[in-house]
Amino acid sequence: MNKRYAWAIAVVTAIVAGSACSHPAPKLDPTANYFPLSPNMVWTYRVMSKSQKSTYVVTDRVIGTEYVPALKLTGNVVEEFYDLDRAGLRPIIYLNGDGYLSRLSGLDYVDHQIKPPAWGRSEEKDFLPEHLTPDREWQNTLFPYGKLPGGFDVAQSHHSVVETGAVSVPAGNFQNCIRIDTEAKYEGGAYAQQKKSLKLTYADWYAPNVGLIKTVAYQGGPTGPVMEKVELLRFVPNDKPAAAASTDVAPAAPSAPAAPSAPASAPVTAAP
Repeated sequence: MNKRYAWAIAVVTAIVAGSACSHPAPKLDPTANYFPLSPNMVWTYRVMSKSQKSTYVVTDRVIGTEYVPALKLTGNVVEEFYDLDRAGLRPIIYLNGDGYLSRLSGLDYVDHQIKPPAWGRSEEKDFLPEHLTPDREWQNTLFPYGKLPGGFDVAQSHHSVVETGAVSVPAGNFQNCIRIDTEAKYEGGAYAQQKKSLKLTYADWYAPNVGLIKTVAYQGGPTGPVMEKVELLRFVPNDKPAAAASTDVAPAAPSAPAAPSAPASAPVTAAP
């Protein structure tokens, strides 16, 4: 081999090896919970929505496990409050089964009791693995308005990866996050009748023992225009009183701010 080429290869190999050593892959805590739902946990998010042409705040609080007579099921109830006109307080129910969490939303409170709406509740089976880990792939279908005749659905494909750097949001900088990349295709109903297609791509970041801290939704693929952005403003763990939600922030590992690069239920994507 030409000595000059051999020397060049050795230099490149040393640079690559040195780079790998200076940026080791994070070691995740196998006991960490990336979607905690303990009673009295509170998340506050800022939602910047291009589709709704507004920026608003969503607050989620875990109530706990309850039996819901109107639905004849037992699940983990989360209350979600939107600071929008006529939005108010809505319940979300998470159900465990077959290693996944499923989610029921679009529900109402009637006389302090959870009731299904007349137009059909939102159903999302296999919303998230019960124990979220990297390098997982799964598919599921979201029915935003229930399985009503003529309604549309959203076919989703998910892939989880380790985020190697810190993720910076108003609540702080978070290390050892897992990012879920999702391709969502809207189909059926009006989309089928008008022969139109809509595809969105989501990136959701989950922090250990905190939950969802950031969501970005893109039109089309990941290089498309940003349609929605959700960022964690504040997190109150379950060992603090809910009244502290106005001042407490999420615990974050100290780090340099991350370079610029979805609540129990955000309007476009959801989960605490």
